[in-house]
Amino acid sequence: MISDRASSEQSAFEPDPRKFAAAQFQRANLTVPELWTYYCGIGGTADEVVLDAYLNEMVELPPLQVDLLHTAIKEITAD
Repeated sequence: MISDRASSEQSAFEPDPRKFAAAQFQRANLTVPELWTYYCGIGGTADEVVLDAYLNEMVELPPLQVDLLHTAIKEITAD
C-alpha cells in the first residue's frame, strides 16, 4: 500500500529549491546585496540576512518568497 505524503514533504525526484537557488546564485556571480535589492524590488519580503541564510541552505522560505527569489536570479542573469 502506498501512503499519501504530506504536501510539505519533498519527493526524492524533486530538486531541493535551496540547493537550486544556491547553485544559480553562485553561477550568476552576484553579491547578496545585489540579489537582495533586486528581489525586494519585485516584491520579496525576506531581509538580507535571511536571504543569505537561505542561499547557504540554513533556513526555509515560504513558497512565494522562493518563487520571487528564483525570478530575481533568472531576471538578473538574463541580461
